Amino acid sequence: MDYDEALARTVAAYDSTGMVGAVMVDGEVVWTGVAGLAEEGTTRLVTEDMLWPIASISKAFTTASLAILVDRGEVEWDAPVRTYIPEFAMWDLWVSEHFTVRDLLTHRSGLPLGAGDLLIWPDGDASPADVIAALPHLRPSTGFRDGYAYDNLMYVVAGEIVTRVSGKDWATFVTQELFQPIGMDDDCAAQQDRIPSGTPVVTGHERAAGAEAGVPIDPRLAFSETWSAAGGIWCNADGMMEWGKFWLDGAVTAGGTRLISEAQARELWTGVTPQAVGGALRTNGSSHLGMYALGWALRDFEGHLHVSHGGGAPGVVSNFTLIPEHGIAIFSATNDYRGAASTFNYHVANALVGDSAQDYIGQFGAAFAAAEAAGTEAIGAVAARPETVEPLSLPLDAYVGTYRDPWYGDVVVTRTADGLYLDMGRSEVLDTTLGHYSGDRFTAFWPDSSLKADAYVDFVVENGTVTGMRMQAISDLTDFSYDFHDLQLTRVAD
Repeated sequence: MDYDEALARTVAAYDSTGMVGAVMVDGEVVWTGVAGLAEEGTTRLVTEDMLWPIASISKAFTTASLAILVDRGEVEWDAPVRTYIPEFAMWDLWVSEHFTVRDLLTHRSGLPLGAGDLLIWPDGDASPADVIAALPHLRPSTGFRDGYAYDNLMYVVAGEIVTRVSGKDWATFVTQELFQPIGMDDDCAAQQDRIPSGTPVVTGHERAAGAEAGVPIDPRLAFSETWSAAGGIWCNADGMMEWGKFWLDGAVTAGGTRLISEAQARELWTGVTPQAVGGALRTNGSSHLGMYALGWALRDFEGHLHVSHGGGAPGVVSNFTLIPEHGIAIFSATNDYRGAASTFNYHVANALVGDSAQDYIGQFGAAFAAAEAAGTEAIGAVAARPETVEPLSLPLDAYVGTYRDPWYGDVVVTRTADGLYLDMGRSEVLDTTLGHYSGDRFTAFWPDSSLKADAYVDFVVENGTVTGMRMQAISDLTDFSYDFHDLQLTRVAD
């Protein structure tokens, strides 16, 4: 197939600032390509040696690290997390005692999608200890092990197990035990602060709803060390192809060293939590069943095993795909927060192994455009306010105060010349003047509109007193990690 044409079509379909892609077939890299700008407003082009944040693709490095420790007899998949982190707890005593390492890795905790991510997203300041302390206060939305709901905090805990058991911090373990023996250490960094000076790196881009071009992300959005085990790695295309070859060769390095036993390699690719398959993949008959394994997503695809993971960092989205029966590895990334990478990978995978030709670039691109338009319209409708605006229940000063959530901490509302001002406590980019919407509902339009994360702020008024505050994202375009809806903010005494 014409990989360059497919990359160009994907860039056009998603109006991407830039993209990178690489393809391996039968264990040999057959193509690497780039397109567009590394940073809008500059002449910096995307280059093949440029490092990209691969975000949640990093989860497979965490599970590989744990597999090494399992092989050494230092960790057990089905041992309680408290074996390694005695202070670990969830909302329920029985769950706390029976929550295993495997549970950390398979998105079946019972917590809702992205629960607690505001601790570290978009610029949250929580440490791993803060994350562990917050977990008992997060409320479940389903029963323990009852279903799939993606989370990041559990991988932060998993990274802490690697650190406590090995005696090395997560980034050092990954570098020494995976990057160096596989031959990735010149092409990848375990977290941003380990990128050597002078190494070319891509800049992520976000854009306000309806904007014609992305803008470089606020540097404050860069992932902290706390994110590392859940999504902190940076790699170029060559590094990801080395990672692909390692797995296509059965977890054996190019030099012939087995890093992970055959038994544990199989364990990492054994499905645990069912995942729904929908959209064009299902209607086209390309895929019917999906499972989340240990740091990898598995599905049938055109009659073949499809092993993959996507990643989303501020302003960057990536995807990594393996089709082991054919020795295929596909990596792509875009420096815009939109789904171009998975679209490119599915399109290429179909062209290489599909029984019937499918234009996934056209299909997924059209669905993206429709969703983007609907979200932009919804945000515009909110900005206009309702035709009938109900008055406030109380004078404006009555809403001033400190509001506390048991897992997030304090959110402070103050009075300024412009009205009420919201300080989200853990975040600098999520501070803004509140606009009155209607009744006791306000809107928080963040200064950086490219976040697409504006929120409703609803004050709880009981018996003439403001007792609490609730929040929820305004638009469906908002990333799930802005889990405002999980906050249960109660006003505390002055």
